[in-house]
Amino acid sequence: MHTVFWAPRFAVVYFLAALAAVVLFSAIGANMAIVAPLILALIGMGVAVLIRSRTVRS
Repeated sequence: MHTVFWAPRFAVVYFLAALAAVVLFSAIGANMAIVAPLILALIGMGVAVLIRSRTVRS
């Protein structure tokens, strides 16, 4: 586990989920105000994972 950079992979999953939400809600023509909190939460979690992986080294 020490040789695998797992944190960026988790962050990419969050960022791709946010992108998928934008694409999905744009495709169905929904109001983006509905999905905005979800997108912001996913992006925030991705950034938090990246920051945590930079500050915590074991």
